[in-house]
Amino acid sequence: MTEILPLNSETEKNEETIVEEIIEDDEKEPLTTKELRGWYSYSFAVGAYDTAIIGLFIPVVLENLAGKAGYELDLVTPCNTTVKNYKCVVKFGTEYVDTSSYSLYILALSVLFQCFLFIGGSALADHGANRKKFLLFYSYTGAIATGLFSLLLKAGDQSEWYWIAGILTIISNCCYGAAYVFYLAYIPIYSRIHPKVLLLKKTNPSKENLIKAQEEISTSLSAASTSIGFVAGLLVIFIGLGIVLGIDSPDFGLQYAISFGGGWWIVGLTVPLLLLKTHPRPPLPSTENIFLYSFKRTFKTILSTKNLWQTMKFLVAWFFLSDGINTVAPLAALFGKVNLNLEDKDLIIIGIVVPLSAAIGVYFFRLIEKIFKLSIKSMILINSFLIILVPVYALLGFVLPFGLKERWEVWLFTVYFGLSLGSVQSYCQTLFCRLIPRGHENEFFSLYLITAKGSSWLGPLITGAISSATHDTRSGFWFLAISLLFPFLIFLTVNMEKGIEDANNFAKNEMEEKA
Repeated sequence: MTEILPLNSETEKNEETIVEEIIEDDEKEPLTTKELRGWYSYSFAVGAYDTAIIGLFIPVVLENLAGKAGYELDLVTPCNTTVKNYKCVVKFGTEYVDTSSYSLYILALSVLFQCFLFIGGSALADHGANRKKFLLFYSYTGAIATGLFSLLLKAGDQSEWYWIAGILTIISNCCYGAAYVFYLAYIPIYSRIHPKVLLLKKTNPSKENLIKAQEEISTSLSAASTSIGFVAGLLVIFIGLGIVLGIDSPDFGLQYAISFGGGWWIVGLTVPLLLLKTHPRPPLPSTENIFLYSFKRTFKTILSTKNLWQTMKFLVAWFFLSDGINTVAPLAALFGKVNLNLEDKDLIIIGIVVPLSAAIGVYFFRLIEKIFKLSIKSMILINSFLIILVPVYALLGFVLPFGLKERWEVWLFTVYFGLSLGSVQSYCQTLFCRLIPRGHENEFFSLYLITAKGSSWLGPLITGAISSATHDTRSGFWFLAISLLFPFLIFLTVNMEKGIEDANNFAKNEMEEKA
């Protein structure tokens, strides 16, 4: 089972000695128990948004509000959302789109805007003491936007609510993604300054043993953080269910639940605010423009693909994999609501099952890894293959009497998807940590989230277009099946040893150029 890595008293006693003996700049401030708790607590704060709010509540609320403002296909009759398999459209810009597609389009737009935030602030955080500042700024902004959802209840005419909710969704999701870049960038730093690694360095270990130790720390950090986030999301979903059941109107209940999630996020930021350290890097070059620097450096990194080919192959695979898994949840929720006529409380219960299964899956597959001594790459391949079967099962419903035809199938579908979801996210973060050149943590994790969140506009956009064109949500699973097959094939070709060597050479050559 994966540890949450407490720092024992022996390593804490040695911290002052280590500080004096280690020369490298990023090793002069070893990781402490206090800071590690602060880092984990951020996952507990933001996990509510990732798992519960944007993963479940917001897509349902957007669809509900779009349905209230929508019309039947004749564009005259108000939409009747109480019937099974209802087909309605709502105004989106100058066009009408399917009400079930509206939330997918909003998510696509929010992710598109995220890309500019990722690039604009990424490399800046690799200089000076900006990492923590950016993390907290985006977090507080996103949390406030999330908390404002309950104000929709007093925001004028009901027909206007859906687009106001859309704007709040774009702001909150953009800020969540931008903040997460800076959060993940702590992992490779912690893997180098963890006392266990620093003590090992004093014994002059082989390069292989040092890499193995850092990889073990990264894996444990990532797995524990992922599990903590799912647990937080689970708690907020439970509370959200209580809010929905305690209020006469389920629609209003979900909006209050979203606002509660925003409050959870704000309050949860208190501990990281107090305990996280900045781990400053060299200052921004005086000749560089603060607004253009990140874009220039990101462009330079992309041009260096020939020197970091394994890293870039991983990012391409991660692009398609994250797009697929980020689209499964909202598409499945909309499918259940429209095709199987599931109520909001049913969707919330399903939302409870996903993070619960994901948290169990992280440790289950970690146990499998240890028992059979499998590599991180092998675990990613196993999980990727299992996830491919998710849309395949839904597509069986076109020709067979099963395949998400009945409500009971939704529960099996949910548990199966959840078990692999948390595991594959954790392993991908760990593997990518090993492929990042030293000193480029934020820059490369911005690329990681650009490909993850940046790709997330593609799935909702295409599945939304397919659903609008066919007025059948099930058809969207065709795209998911194809987009999940690509990363599996690409992951097969990633050479980890070559990737780690290339990353080390990249950092070394850069230092020589600056000398």
